[in-house]
Amino acid sequence: MKKTIIPIITGLLFAVPSAFGVCGDCPGADKTSGPTLLIDYEDGGPGNPVDTFMYFVPLVAPTAMDVYTDPNTTLNARIISRTSKESNSGFITVCTFEIRGSGVYEAFFEPTEMIAFNLEGDTKPRTLHNLLRSIRVDGPMRGSLEVSGTIQDTQRQVNRVQVRFDLGGKSPVAAHLYDVKSDGKTCLFENRFHEQLARIDSLSFARGGNPPRMTTEVGAIAGEKQKEGFFATVKAMLANWFLPPLPIATVGNETMMNFGMALDTTQPAFTFPYAQNLRQSLSILLARKDMPPREMQQLQ
Repeated sequence: MKKTIIPIITGLLFAVPSAFGVCGDCPGADKTSGPTLLIDYEDGGPGNPVDTFMYFVPLVAPTAMDVYTDPNTTLNARIISRTSKESNSGFITVCTFEIRGSGVYEAFFEPTEMIAFNLEGDTKPRTLHNLLRSIRVDGPMRGSLEVSGTIQDTQRQVNRVQVRFDLGGKSPVAAHLYDVKSDGKTCLFENRFHEQLARIDSLSFARGGNPPRMTTEVGAIAGEKQKEGFFATVKAMLANWFLPPLPIATVGNETMMNFGMALDTTQPAFTFPYAQNLRQSLSILLARKDMPPREMQQLQ
């Protein structure tokens, strides 16, 4: 057990490096904003496409990303309730959300950049553990957005935002992890092995930090083709005990603080900033049947 747990913990620790990648083939600088999320605070509203709700993922990503949404997906996200408590010095606002329907949303981290960041200029051949391949949503869920902050002279400031995905039971959000073995000269994505799925129960963001950091809570860690059983839960429990917060992009962290303020002040909509690391959607490439070989390898 010990030999299994340690690579998981250390791999997750270094899977997201402190340096942030620059996407070389992103759309031009004329892109000034991302999608707008409609917020109703009650059931029955029109909702939002799942890739709009999950747009914060490429915003916090440290590498270039490709997003794939199943063209037949009906996954639709809406915020269905809101409660708020406050004192003279602080507040806690909780919004419940639901994602209904079926389909797949998956955000792929660019593997070459992910490997390079984990090597951090080290040319010595070695094995890299638990690199992030993707984050995937493959079913409906009920979750919550908990926003907490301070009040000073009537001014409200959001200091923490937690996104939970497991209020309806098992979370349908998973991180796909893999190891890479050196070929003696470098580490290549094609040489990946020991692929695993870490089921994500929650993500938490806090104001400040250089770089800012995200706390991840996982509910199970199992081999890609293994069933999640007792040992998968034990692995996750140990990882949650020892895994420190992971560094993320500043723009993504600031976005989550601003999103939290929008929820606390009952804004009817929230427009995300443009995700510079988000490349052309894999959905579009698939529809045009001209997907680059690198993205084809990611889906294999």
